[in-house]
Amino acid sequence: MAFNRRANIRTIAAFDMDPDPMHHAPALALALSLVSTAGHAIGFNDLEVVKGRCTPKSHIAEGRVGFDLTKNQSRFFCDAVAIMPINGNPRHVLLTFSESKSHTRPQIGFAGLMVDDQMIQVQRVYLQSGVATPADDGACKIFRKGGSISGIFCGAKSDQGGRRTVPIVSFER
Repeated sequence: MAFNRRANIRTIAAFDMDPDPMHHAPALALALSLVSTAGHAIGFNDLEVVKGRCTPKSHIAEGRVGFDLTKNQSRFFCDAVAIMPINGNPRHVLLTFSESKSHTRPQIGFAGLMVDDQMIQVQRVYLQSGVATPADDGACKIFRKGGSISGIFCGAKSDQGGRRTVPIVSFER
């Protein structure tokens, strides 16, 4: 969503002049949130590819819900993450971790909404290319040094049919 200063100023002005301003409350809240973030952009406007590596903490754990999954972990390897906006919304992003030299092209993707410039609330995970699985819980944190991404940590939990899948990715530049 592009920030339109003129339209949002009109919304704020309409709120101020209306005898019953409460019916403008949702529009005002949106306008104020856009004004407050206009100086510091949250999200990604274009595809950004970051080279680095997944640390040994990166894995996928699977098993029955309620059981100890620490013994059912498969290590995940990657050397890059592609971060892209979804449907033109810079706050709705997909992070895809992959190993560029792999012949099988395994990847893990985390999709969700940025709640601030560091945190993403994960809504879906991609354990196979193009196949979305709803996330019951999950988050990603983006770490920065000098304005550049220095690392990313993502984790999510997905329960389906009595089975739990937990992808964890620790990525560093």
